[in-house]
Amino acid sequence: MLTAFFATAAAGRIGLAATNVALLWFVLHRTGSFGAAGALGAGLAISEALVGPQTARAVDRFGQPRVLPLLAVAHAGAVLVLLGATGPGSSRSALVVLGGLLGATLPQLGAFSAARWSHRFPPGPELSRAFGWEATANSAAYLLGPALGVALGSSGHSTSAVLLAATLVVGATLLLGFQRRSAPPGRRCGPRGRVGLPRGVGLPIAVNVAIGVHFGAVPVAVAAAARGTGSATSLVVASSAGGLLAGLALSALPWRAPARRRLRVSATAFGLSALLLIGPWPVPALAVVLFVVGTAVPPVLVATSVLARERAPAGALTSTFSWLASCSAAGSAVAVAGAGGLVDAVGPLGAFALAGAGAVGVSVLERIVR
Repeated sequence: MLTAFFATAAAGRIGLAATNVALLWFVLHRTGSFGAAGALGAGLAISEALVGPQTARAVDRFGQPRVLPLLAVAHAGAVLVLLGATGPGSSRSALVVLGGLLGATLPQLGAFSAARWSHRFPPGPELSRAFGWEATANSAAYLLGPALGVALGSSGHSTSAVLLAATLVVGATLLLGFQRRSAPPGRRCGPRGRVGLPRGVGLPIAVNVAIGVHFGAVPVAVAAAARGTGSATSLVVASSAGGLLAGLALSALPWRAPARRRLRVSATAFGLSALLLIGPWPVPALAVVLFVVGTAVPPVLVATSVLARERAPAGALTSTFSWLASCSAAGSAVAVAGAGGLVDAVGPLGAFALAGAGAVGVSVLERIVR
């Protein structure tokens, strides 16, 4: 199941996973405020949510080899503007704009890789195993990326953290664009190339909004809980190690149960496990809790991806998976801003409560959205 495009996208996703954490430390060092970091993160996520599907529409129409190199160059330029324009006097509104510029050019490498798998395999056991590998890569990325970002950022090298993340993202995007044989062919997305939500994927999209809330709040909560203790890296590793093990298990199993049934079971487990986040845990116990919650994430991601593939309109594979990523980013936008404010107001427990609410929301939405 290991292919050149999968390996390329997996490497780039390490950079994507490091981006939010690197930016958090970068803005925190430049401004001294979690709220300011949340403003930039919200601008990034909102812009990614709005612009990402339109970029994917262009990819579906013209093909990845034509669009991805242009996207890589634009993202590199946005990072340089961000580094040069952020300083102690930066206003919240300016940070939102800078984050928006970065988010508009952020490549959705997971969507591009998922579209290539979906072009290669029809819905079935092979595609489920492929998405299991995708979940493993995602968990590995969120193990390595944030660990790199935290290690560099907490030691006073936040600018290097941002540059390292950007280098991985830009390099992977360029290389993926050069891999033409595995790319789905370009074609028009329906009559007149409409830009709205793909029909039939309301449930996967709703679930991804709630997942985004969880993913957006956790890094802020972890950074706040670990501030001054030197335990940030160990907490990040604990959070992602469980997901990595679960993803490996999923990639080895011959899944044949219907995707909707798998989503219900995994969403319930995710919601129940995340309730553990709402508690005043000491750091060692918090690491165990984060590990347990992390194991519940990949089953939800795999089931959601398979369901989205089953319901994706013809000729809109990339757009469908991009909507999933963008709606997750929208949930993350709310969570990053909200978690930053909660940390400033009540401390890390407020941000962990928001992360738990996002996970519970996955289970609730699975039951009320078709």
